[in-house]
Amino acid sequence: MIKRWMIVGLFFLSGAGALIAQNKSGYPDVPVFKPYLGVPGRIVKYNNFNYLIIPDSSGEHTRQSTGNYWEVSYVYDSLFRQKKKFRDFAIQQIKKNHGILFFQDTLQLNFGIRKPGGNLWGRFVFLNDRVYRLRLIKETVFINRLKLDTLQDVRYDIAIPPVDLPQRINFLPNSVIKRVTESKYNHYTFTYDVKDTLYTQVVMGPYWDLKLQVQRPDGKVDKKVSTVEVLESYYRSVLKAGGKIVKSRPRELVFTLPVKQSTLWCRIMSSIDGTYFMKVLIQSPEDQLPLKKKVLTYRAMSDSSKRGIR
Repeated sequence: MIKRWMIVGLFFLSGAGALIAQNKSGYPDVPVFKPYLGVPGRIVKYNNFNYLIIPDSSGEHTRQSTGNYWEVSYVYDSLFRQKKKFRDFAIQQIKKNHGILFFQDTLQLNFGIRKPGGNLWGRFVFLNDRVYRLRLIKETVFINRLKLDTLQDVRYDIAIPPVDLPQRINFLPNSVIKRVTESKYNHYTFTYDVKDTLYTQVVMGPYWDLKLQVQRPDGKVDKKVSTVEVLESYYRSVLKAGGKIVKSRPRELVFTLPVKQSTLWCRIMSSIDGTYFMKVLIQSPEDQLPLKKKVLTYRAMSDSSKRGIR
């Protein structure tokens, strides 16, 4: 008669039942790569557009790849040490697809694979003897679905009363206003630096403060829309609409747009996929205050180098 502890031991040695099926998330399949010994991984993150930084073989220089992004977690339960086997399995798959290995150490393995439908760039991360992760980019052309100066495409949460939204601003498709504050007159301080100078501008005028979510048809937040896609969409749309980028960082964007005889100032923050925050003011010439400047004691990076996407 087989003892219960023997059954449990055989279960873990086989690696069975480690994770739910990969497609349960509803995200697209991971291209090219298979899981170790067929034990399925779990897609913990998928974005329509994101980026991944890959170091070269020396680790001194990097390249940035953009496109569809997957992050997959693989777990293999075993009584034996698996970390080296995970690594060997990953290298075998990369070589099978005629890939190139870049910077690698005991914890990570960076690679690139040329593919007709879009090159693949990725990183295997070997966390321990049970868990390893794959972060993967499939290069694709960025499709900007945001258009300024068009009919505003936005819905209100059931508990949020509608307000008069600022002109010239639009929102990502399927956006829902989750919080809004409107003031006929208010002020906000914008700060930004250029090289070694810090600028401070106090802006006064009609004011809006909004929290928005991009939602799926079932009402849940659309995690496919990354923070990168949100900011990149506004960045490109503002330039196309004749605006000016004042400040651009990986999770923050400040820009201006001309509105008749006034200037629209906007700050967008995005720190969670599918969610973004906006502060908007419209400043008339008579309310304009002097721009304050302060020389910094260190040499700051230029705004263009802080963006992360370009």
